[in-house]
Amino acid sequence: MKNVWQRMRWLAVCLMIVCGMTAAQASDSGPSTQDEQGVIKLTFLGTGAPRPSEKRSGPAILVEAGPHRFLVDAGSGAREQMFRSGGWELITGLDTILITHLHYDHMIDVPDIAMTGWMYGRRVPMTVYGPKGTKDMSRHFMKALQWDLDMRRLVGIPMEGSNIVAHDIKPGVILDKDGLKITAFEVEHMPIDAETEEPLPFYGQTLGFRVDYKGRSVVFSGDTRSTPKSQLLVHGKDVDVMVHEVQVPSPGDSKEAKLANMSLSVHTTPAQAGYIFQQTKPRMAVYSHIIPPDTTGEQLVAETKPYYQGPVTTAEDFMTITIGAGIVIGEQARSGTHVFEKSSVVKD
Repeated sequence: MKNVWQRMRWLAVCLMIVCGMTAAQASDSGPSTQDEQGVIKLTFLGTGAPRPSEKRSGPAILVEAGPHRFLVDAGSGAREQMFRSGGWELITGLDTILITHLHYDHMIDVPDIAMTGWMYGRRVPMTVYGPKGTKDMSRHFMKALQWDLDMRRLVGIPMEGSNIVAHDIKPGVILDKDGLKITAFEVEHMPIDAETEEPLPFYGQTLGFRVDYKGRSVVFSGDTRSTPKSQLLVHGKDVDVMVHEVQVPSPGDSKEAKLANMSLSVHTTPAQAGYIFQQTKPRMAVYSHIIPPDTTGEQLVAETKPYYQGPVTTAEDFMTITIGAGIVIGEQARSGTHVFEKSSVVKD
């Protein structure tokens, strides 16, 4: 692990040089420059997929841009990863989640995050944006939690903030406020016919997101296959950072390998991602949602390089990427404390 972080720090220095910014220049630029141009920070809370993994939690990325803070996806284990990363401040302070699609590995921790944040002090609703079906999903979550809510009301926990406010969104700008603009766009990730192994016509229910903040930008591909008409080619053009899912074919003809490889028609191989990167030319390309989860970063980069020679890296759980004048890769940095001191949990 130590060697991995050493390589990341070396890459960060290289990126500063590529972007025309030395470490000395970074320290010389005053707060006013940063305020004008903005900074986006990503914390990869989970970089895995449906298959359980000891090293990769379910998909979840924390985005921080000025006063704004939200999650992109909330896969299995996201709540625990939030606590490890940001302590109680993050658990109780986060009130917005973007969901790319409703596969369970992207949304299963929504009620856990919503309930825990509320129970320990959040007094505003959890707002969830996602594709068609998000409102129904959230309504069923709340119905399943009603007994729990009733019991906690009896012991004096305020009900303010206990609900989930969900929005079914369509492609387009979904938020434009205080310098932050979030744009949703459609990507292709349809179910597969078990007999023909062909994607079914199931459009409009899987999204990617582009986040812009004061001159900085990041695109999240969501789960997607690569096509010549991919909306990533439009919304990812010249973006600062593109976070893209990836799947490496499983070798052999075992049942597990065949089952895994069926999903290749709705996911993206390193070669296909390389084509997307080459066309959009992000300042940095990042792999996340790694399938299978034990695939190494070295393997992914090696399989991408014949098709794309720009900066590319593979996210690990708790890796951070700070997007400013330079792009800096780091490791987990705690933004809070794990000492619980909230005084407004139970009514006086």
